Amino acid sequence: MSWRLLSAAAVAALVAFVLVGRWEQRRWVDAQLRGMKRVVQLVGPLDQRSLIGYRALPGLDCLVYRRGADRLALELCVDHAGRLVEAVDRRGGARRYYDLHSDPGAASIRVDRTEVDRLLRKMEA
Repeated sequence: MSWRLLSAAAVAALVAFVLVGRWEQRRWVDAQLRGMKRVVQLVGPLDQRSLIGYRALPGLDCLVYRRGADRLALELCVDHAGRLVEAVDRRGGARRYYDLHSDPGAASIRVDRTEVDRLLRKMEA
């Protein structure tokens, strides 16, 4: 085999790996966004009686919601721009975490950051 043929095969394999990697990343981001949308729908309006607390992470503020006896059932974490970067569904025995920490630019779900700040101030008072 000539070195040219080997080089062409190596380049073709590299291109294939890049394309598969991008496809896999897009698939993963889409799955994270679907899960986040589900948690947002489960939460409903941000300002509600089931809002029981918050936690602060580096660069994120998280609102925690109760469902029945489960005090930490649902959680939404937003960045300073209001992008939903993490959502957690802890209802029942299974814990489902959805996050875009590794690709925050893909965080296309937004919440009203002004409302989040208002709720944080209200809970701190």
